[in-house]
Amino acid sequence: MRGEQKGDFIMRKHAVGAQISAVLLLLAVMLLFVPAVLGGCSNKELPVSTSFAIQGSTTKESGEHLELDLNVPVLSGFDAAKIIDGRIDKNIKKAKQEVEDAAKFLGEDGSTMKAGLTVGYLYSKSENIVSLWVMYANYTGGAHGLYWVEPYTFNTTTNEIYRFTDLFREGRASSAYVTEQILKRIQENPDLYFSSADETVKKYHEDYTYFVNGNQVVVIFSLYEIAPYAGGIQFFTFTAEELKDLLKPEIYNAIKNAKPVDTKGTILEY
Repeated sequence: MRGEQKGDFIMRKHAVGAQISAVLLLLAVMLLFVPAVLGGCSNKELPVSTSFAIQGSTTKESGEHLELDLNVPVLSGFDAAKIIDGRIDKNIKKAKQEVEDAAKFLGEDGSTMKAGLTVGYLYSKSENIVSLWVMYANYTGGAHGLYWVEPYTFNTTTNEIYRFTDLFREGRASSAYVTEQILKRIQENPDLYFSSADETVKKYHEDYTYFVNGNQVVVIFSLYEIAPYAGGIQFFTFTAEELKDLLKPEIYNAIKNAKPVDTKGTILEY
């Protein structure tokens, strides 16, 4: 359905203090991304699919030094679902192992703190184009936790899993416009960014981490990547209309009239 939008996970932001109650609030309300391009690569050779479904698989665990609250998306109904589910499962296990190791250390150290992991998701569906955003927040010790997002954008009919450059008619040549605009916006507000922000952007060579939200293509940079922690995740939003002459026709036509999912109050608020 054109413009169908759904959200399965909304989390509220709160300040993080040194006490465990504040840490757990952070874990319960924040979610985001490790700076890697997790959109994957195209899989055009896969068979054509005709359906799409998503549901959450929940896990909750509370112990002396460990707190888990996981709502993990499970995809089905199209051939590439198993590929995406496998990537999500691998990353969930890695994140879970990290906090379990931290919990063990906290216990051995005699700490009263808890390590924790919260996982949730949102997604936007515009015709056969789906963008899924798996959001993470963890605490492993220290002054505050971390949060990040791992996005996956894919076509439920052709089973393509899109890298950023896959969205464009001429790949990197077309997406170079996005780089120009990101650098321009950074230069307009240099005090908000690290002095090395320009170089960090250029190192992506136009193949950014991103998600599609309705009629918007949103490029993201994780915590500490181009700005201080206080600046949060950095978002650079481009409308389908702005990119009309650069996007592949099938991408533009699918998203041009779609309504964005409301991300207010989540780590994806932009």
